[in-house]
Amino acid sequence: MDFRLLQRLIAEKLFDRSTYIVAAVVGSLINAYGHLLVPWFRGAPDPFAVFAGEFGARPALSLFSIFLAYAFPLCVGIYSSVATRYKTRRFESVADFPDRKPDPVFRAAPNGRIVELGDATRVLFERYEIESAQAILGEEVWRDIVSKRVSACGRRIFFEPEDASYVLSHAPTSNEEINIYLTRLPV
Repeated sequence: MDFRLLQRLIAEKLFDRSTYIVAAVVGSLINAYGHLLVPWFRGAPDPFAVFAGEFGARPALSLFSIFLAYAFPLCVGIYSSVATRYKTRRFESVADFPDRKPDPVFRAAPNGRIVELGDATRVLFERYEIESAQAILGEEVWRDIVSKRVSACGRRIFFEPEDASYVLSHAPTSNEEINIYLTRLPV
């Protein structure tokens, strides 16, 4: 278990304003139910007087009960958020992969139209006015990728405007688009 990651996730949740808003709303509802509605359901004519009597007789217990009503949703909210983010940490890490990778990463439709790309890739494509997968990979390579006749993974792609070579990797998506990953080879 990665305790540093857990500490970071807990700290992020503790600094999130919505954590306290939810705890305040839910805690208030729990207190209203326990201290006012339950006595009223049991036939007390004035639940506020019952609460005042309980508070006068045992103030520490009453304050502890009020505190618990707020602490419980706070702890449950933090735990559920951290547990969910910890379980899905790999997906969260992969989600920003296109923006972190300095080499070109993009998704294209079968006709070569660029559907999605990371920030670093966007800068490169705008600099060289690349508007389709064919413009960077070449017609033949793109045709092979789309037709799936030949695996194009591992092929070297030479991109003349940058005088750079890349290794190509690709993966189909569930909606017939294709993810393209290029890794620049050292000179």
